[in-house]
Amino acid sequence: MLPALPRHRFPRLRRVAGVGLFALGLALAPGLASAQPVSGPYDEPVRRVAAPTETQPPVGGLNRSMRVPPGAWMQPRQARSLVPAPEETRFVPDEVLFELAPNADAETVLRRYGATVIARQRFELAGVTIIRAKLEAGRDLRAVLTQMGDDDSIAGAQPNFLFDLQQDASKPVSGVSAGSSTASSDAHSQSTLPTLRLSDPTPVTRSPITTRRVLPPQYVVGKLHLSEAHKLAQGRGVRVALIDSGVDMEHPELRGSVVGYLDAIDGQATPHAHGTSMATAIAAHGELEGMAPAARLLVGRAFGGQQATSANGKSFQIMTALDWVVQQRAKIINLSFAGPQDRLLSKALIGAKERGLIVVAAAGNGGAKSGPLYPGADPNVIAVTATDAEDKIFPDANRGGYIAVAAPGVDVLTAEPAGRYAFTSGTSIAAAHVSGLVALLVEKQPDLDLASARKILADSAVDLGPKGRDPFFGAGRVDAQAAVARVMPVATAQP
Repeated sequence: MLPALPRHRFPRLRRVAGVGLFALGLALAPGLASAQPVSGPYDEPVRRVAAPTETQPPVGGLNRSMRVPPGAWMQPRQARSLVPAPEETRFVPDEVLFELAPNADAETVLRRYGATVIARQRFELAGVTIIRAKLEAGRDLRAVLTQMGDDDSIAGAQPNFLFDLQQDASKPVSGVSAGSSTASSDAHSQSTLPTLRLSDPTPVTRSPITTRRVLPPQYVVGKLHLSEAHKLAQGRGVRVALIDSGVDMEHPELRGSVVGYLDAIDGQATPHAHGTSMATAIAAHGELEGMAPAARLLVGRAFGGQQATSANGKSFQIMTALDWVVQQRAKIINLSFAGPQDRLLSKALIGAKERGLIVVAAAGNGGAKSGPLYPGADPNVIAVTATDAEDKIFPDANRGGYIAVAAPGVDVLTAEPAGRYAFTSGTSIAAAHVSGLVALLVEKQPDLDLASARKILADSAVDLGPKGRDPFFGAGRVDAQAAVARVMPVATAQP
């Protein structure tokens, strides 16, 4: 039998045990504090996890630690709704564009916001199905969009934004008037041409007889070495799309160039000065020399207006036209308009880039103090500013780091409806010149993508202004001959 321990030793043992337990508690305290349960939703315990911290690599050795990113639930959630700033007015005040969340009921949502459906359409390029709705009288769009931002039935919502064409008022060519021999339609009357719908993609061609006339010289031809470039390429077999106002397909400069036409406005196919001018800059082959005279044009009419050059377009119609030109196998898309940043349009431009399309956009005519204008400022386009015959910047052109290149865009001789010719200025026609130039590149390199086209244009441009890339001219003014030479085999690069 073990001898009994003396009773006087017990108090000492209890003291030693107490000290040990106290030390153990101090060691465990940080872990217990960092994992203590707290009250969470529905009174269920939630484990609060401290964010991981970065560690410095040990001196003279490798750091084999790994920083684990926070889970998706910790990431900031993108706002569902795009609410325009108080000073923003470029939108339709009584319309809203929204996408339903999965399993949401459209009628319930419409009643909730006092809205009625105008149209519902799937936009494949952006990967969304959008409801265009009209708000009842008295409903404030900003208030509706704010509410939609907290509505789980809504996947996304925004205004139906307004965009403007980027062209100054044109000046008619003196001594040149339209006669009956031009057989062109009048800009102020309804066109007799058939309008192509989504279900009717049949090309339309014209062949009336015209009388040639004496026109002023085109400084663009010599400035861009266009005649030399055309010995190498003319855009043959390349489809170039315009999202613009109506085009006079019967004008002698454009006869046979338009192979598809969609009217996303009213089905009238009304010819307009701006759209006709852009088409002429790209594909003229009458008395004028366009950038790509053998290119095939796809016209998506998304802009309407009564005045000669001004017209506005809305997000929904622009998206409709974009989807259509992609279905019609466009390779290049010209966007000679500008306005606010538009989330839907940005998604569509991402989709265009992913499909290998090349989108060219006007930098904007807001002037030196203007903020960025879109889609020109979108990273998925080639933004073009305008220069004159002396390579000076167009005074009303936007400035900014998003400008890729410059092209002629001041007092450019072009065609207008009813057989007319005029001088026009703006970043609109500068962008059209670059779209035509890209068509020459694509003829020789059909798999050309946005990044490659931008690089070729920049590397072959004539540097203007401060040395190197700058916010005025971008990489410089384009040169058609130099650009085409970069996509030609070395043996044939010289015409």
